[in-house]
Amino acid sequence: MHTAAKVLLIIGTIATVIGIGGFAIGAGQVDDIGDSWNTFEFEDATNGTITIEDTDGMGDIGLTFWVKGVYEDKDGDGTWDVCQNTNVTITESPDVNNSWEWAEILDGNFYNEVQANQGCDSNDKNINNDREAKGLAKIGRACWGCYAGNVSFESNQSVWVTYEEKVGEELGEDVGILILGFIGGFGGVCCGVLFLIIGGIMALTMKDNKQEMMYAPPADNQMMMVNNPTTTHMSSPQFGESDQPQMNAPATTHMSQPSFEKPPQGGL
Repeated sequence: MHTAAKVLLIIGTIATVIGIGGFAIGAGQVDDIGDSWNTFEFEDATNGTITIEDTDGMGDIGLTFWVKGVYEDKDGDGTWDVCQNTNVTITESPDVNNSWEWAEILDGNFYNEVQANQGCDSNDKNINNDREAKGLAKIGRACWGCYAGNVSFESNQSVWVTYEEKVGEELGEDVGILILGFIGGFGGVCCGVLFLIIGGIMALTMKDNKQEMMYAPPADNQMMMVNNPTTTHMSSPQFGESDQPQMNAPATTHMSQPSFEKPPQGGL
């Protein structure tokens, strides 16, 4: 398999796994959001003390009070019965930021509120179903604009109390992780699948880039095989001076000129 294809397939697999992990983290935050939303400082309590943190030093939006019940006006006096039947008294509260509207007048005390500026008026628009799943109905708030300090309360019947800014902070963290998880998961899976597709195509279409490796022995130790017959070179024998062959000069025949001064002797 081509090296580039392998790299893309590995990257694609890792990105896909990370993306799936991101989805899992995001999905897990859904339950955490529900838990954060239903975080109560007190549950089924008739008294208690809550510490207001006011981390920015500008005042806090305070506490919300809930009771078991539904929004109904059986006596028809124009006020929800759950509000009429519950009396909450603030026995201790910190100073308030008087620059907040109504903060100076309320001075950290409890006041009836279902929807803003409607008190506990019984009408179809003045209903809060945020915690209907728990059978709770909102009846009012306390410590509007309070600086850091303790808030103590007493009630004639059981109440559930939420600390709004703390709930908001926890929800913000959970929602942030959820969004990052889903966005990161979606991006990781998309990129991973894309890399896997490209890597798969490259693996099928590109040739292996491995090259044949030939062993070359050191230059002073090379041996070469030649298909031609072996040729033997004969060099002239070397002789010393005493071993030099003696070459005799060719024999010379001398012929003298014939003499005619004396006739040959003899006769018949």
